[in-house]
Amino acid sequence: MLKNTVNFLFAAALVFLPLKAIASDWQLDNDSSRLSFGSIKKTSVGESHYFSNLKGSVNVAGKAQIQVELSSVQTGIDIRDERLKEHVFKIASWPQATLAMDVDITSLTALKPGEMMVLEDVDTNVSIAGANSEITSSIVVTRLSSTRIMVQPDFIVMLDAEDFNLEAGVEVLRELADLSSVATIVPVSYRFVFERLN
Repeated sequence: MLKNTVNFLFAAALVFLPLKAIASDWQLDNDSSRLSFGSIKKTSVGESHYFSNLKGSVNVAGKAQIQVELSSVQTGIDIRDERLKEHVFKIASWPQATLAMDVDITSLTALKPGEMMVLEDVDTNVSIAGANSEITSSIVVTRLSSTRIMVQPDFIVMLDAEDFNLEAGVEVLRELADLSSVATIVPVSYRFVFERLN
């Protein structure tokens, strides 16, 4: 259900790093970054969750990739975490969700600390539990310093578990928790901070 989380969002983040103008790689700062998603059960009960372990990089050729360690899901309830890992994400076979894209960000290399730019219609390939989907979204890039850039969504991203064949796992969660309903549409938000390697 967390399609992407989130995923797609972090890869998008990479789009903004001045890679071609500066011959160095960029790495995701996990401690400063956050990928979160919401869930809605019983029609109107909403809760917020997140992943605590993210990895990502952009190389000098403009190849961007982010990995979400699905075992790091944090919902605030241990048994729910375990059920998500086993029944929805199937981490025994698919421990990571990945996002990938080719980026051409030469137009962003002129950003100065404190400046921001919106990139529209960014395409990101997202892979979860062996299923792939391409997601298009708008991203806000802020230059924090000469070596750090932050990427955030311009709007909340709505993902559908059915795009990644996760709806059966979501139904198992509903049955185990004895709930009347669990939505397969998932709101996703993120904050990705990248640092340039010298």
